[in-house]
Amino acid sequence: MLLLCCDYHMHTPRCGDASGTYEEYVEKALERGLREIGFSGHSPQYFLPREHRKRESAIPEEELEEYIREVEVLQEKYRGALEIRVGLEVDFVPGHERELEKIVHAFSWDYLLLSVHYLGDWPFDHPKYIGRYREWDINDLFTTYFRVLREGVETGYFDAVAHFDLPKKFGFRPTQEIPEMNEVLLACQRYGVSLELNTAGWRRPVGEAYPSLDILMRARNLGLSVCVGSDAHRPEDVGRDFEKAEDLLGRAGFTSVVRFTKRQKIPVVFREYTSCG
Repeated sequence: MLLLCCDYHMHTPRCGDASGTYEEYVEKALERGLREIGFSGHSPQYFLPREHRKRESAIPEEELEEYIREVEVLQEKYRGALEIRVGLEVDFVPGHERELEKIVHAFSWDYLLLSVHYLGDWPFDHPKYIGRYREWDINDLFTTYFRVLREGVETGYFDAVAHFDLPKKFGFRPTQEIPEMNEVLLACQRYGVSLELNTAGWRRPVGEAYPSLDILMRARNLGLSVCVGSDAHRPEDVGRDFEKAEDLLGRAGFTSVVRFTKRQKIPVVFREYTSCG
């Protein structure tokens, strides 16, 4: 029986890297026994000059309102069968906080996920650019990444950190303790930011969830909360590997996850989900 019944990381047809219709995502959620989902399309690329912005991994800024309306139509269509939240996965790029603020305040979001996909001009998690890992000392890479992630947390704009240890995606791992990682967790504690348990890592070369068990245990010891997301870019990945996620959270000592509504977090203990089938 599936106990985790909220998937808050799902992309949309308006993201150029996602396939399928909204309804296909919703129907797969119902098939998997989910009770609540959140669409979290990639935010507009506010940090790039307009002529360089691409749909490849973002909702164009001029389509943001349409994206919101489309999800609101789904909320009405599936009312009583499935709770559907309106979220956004927002790339944080230092030095563009003023532009970021416009995205944050563009709508009364249910939640905002913090992501870091770029180090400078390098989209480090894109397989097309994997060769640039050779240009870095791996420990320096993780150090830089966690410094940027901490800055994002400290804006106070976000509700949860998506795929916390993303640079491990292709199997690259630090060879020593990275103090900056703990600094991010402490910043999450100060700012009340949750961690997302992202199951997409099980579908990537690294073969494990984001974040690792060790990081989850550290987060638990700091009293941080968690939400769960599949990072689905196609309907068949909605709610995928949630059984593994339940086991991982239990091993880390978590007994609850959080739900989101209008930027408010609602903790729900696992046993309250036992009505999900």
